[in-house]
Amino acid sequence: MGDLVKKTKIVPFLNTGTSSTPVWTQIKKSTSFDLNTNPQVKTFDFISSEQPEEEIDSYQPNLAQALTMFKGEPDYQHIFDMLYELPTGENAHRDVLIVFYQETAEYTPEGKTESETVYKAWKIDSLVKINQLETTNEQINFELGFNNIKRGAAEIVSGSPSFTEGTFSNGTFTPAA
Repeated sequence: MGDLVKKTKIVPFLNTGTSSTPVWTQIKKSTSFDLNTNPQVKTFDFISSEQPEEEIDSYQPNLAQALTMFKGEPDYQHIFDMLYELPTGENAHRDVLIVFYQETAEYTPEGKTESETVYKAWKIDSLVKINQLETTNEQINFELGFNNIKRGAAEIVSGSPSFTEGTFSNGTFTPAA
């Protein structure tokens, strides 16, 4: 039997900085992590088939969060500020980084001789949908709608993740050209 992947091994980060200078703030105080892939299917009713057949056309993932409101926590402050401002359009978008710490690979950066451990990661243009402020449960419920997923690796430098787009194969990470 393999190792159980615990909840602390798949970690969401929200960019609270800018796109050119990201500041990855871990979403720490959420009590849920419900990643729904939302497969978008297309139905074909072929004349040669008894019943219609479905094929997956695409995915429309989203990540539901129930953030416990601890004033002073960076994740709460950023989400509360969005709730207060009720942003729309481009102002409601944030980059999100999902780091899969249970999936590792070795990577030797150009100009270095020693390999480093990196983790599979997604960097996502995400639409932050603030859904509900629940004072009785002390939570802000929101959803991260994933628009554009870039696949790659996260390296942890001085306690913060850094993302590089690329591919994984046989335990090795190769950056995109």
